[in-house]
Amino acid sequence: ELLTLRREIAELRDVLILMKKSGYQMRMPERKYRLLKMLTGISIREEFALRLCEKAEDMDSLLEILSKEIRTVDPGGSSKMVLLFGPTGSGKTSTIIKLASQAIKRGERIAIISLDSYKMGGAEQVRAYTRILNIPFARVFDADETKRALSRFNNIDRVFIDTAGRHPSDRRYLDQLKRLCRSDLPIETHLIMSASSDNDFLTESYRYYKEMDIDCLGFTKLDESVNRGCIYNLSLIYSRPIAYLTTGQRIPNDILFPDSRTVARLILENNDNKIRPNKGVSQ
Repeated sequence: ELLTLRREIAELRDVLILMKKSGYQMRMPERKYRLLKMLTGISIREEFALRLCEKAEDMDSLLEILSKEIRTVDPGGSSKMVLLFGPTGSGKTSTIIKLASQAIKRGERIAIISLDSYKMGGAEQVRAYTRILNIPFARVFDADETKRALSRFNNIDRVFIDTAGRHPSDRRYLDQLKRLCRSDLPIETHLIMSASSDNDFLTESYRYYKEMDIDCLGFTKLDESVNRGCIYNLSLIYSRPIAYLTTGQRIPNDILFPDSRTVARLILENNDNKIRPNKGVSQ
């Protein structure tokens, strides 16, 4: 199904330029045109929006289609080590504290490693939270030190690894992460992106992050986002499931572990609506 989806998207990209020249919007049925304008208005890429309009007749059917195309997954699973990475300002540190707090609630023994050789403040922020949570903490500066730190946590159920926020084009940063992820360690990788970031920047980041072995996606700052179409765009571009969404600054509360329908609803709903858990969402 993913191969079929990618082929359809590639074909639409090629056709879109020709369609624009022929004034395709003027020939669309009114209800389809309204759907198209709504989808592009929430920052869903035009080729993706056209594909959705071909299949959907109204908002109800659109919600059903999105629910089927968006995949979600339970974060962590059986992996002992969970690494979060992503652009500067994406909210990795606060997210990792929320995830650690949720794991502690489940009765797991947790440790946190800060792989941050760039920003002293980031590591100290994590250290402060680990003291509050009374869990082990280690600060490391490269992949080799990370492996040595992990060897000290044999009695821990899950180790969360926080990383520095860097621009995705930073080659040194990516190479360091790739060395760690492609080692023999059972690490699950979460790409963290802010839903409030520029949609073009997030899409462009794919050029660099596609080199990584990404297991799932996490989207932060939904409470600050004007449009949430980037969530749909990136779930298709990366072909990876969504593990969680964060919706505010409160730790550990403002994090959702939604099902696909809830993600679709949050993408389509008016941004003025309050984000709140419903059926299929856990906190």
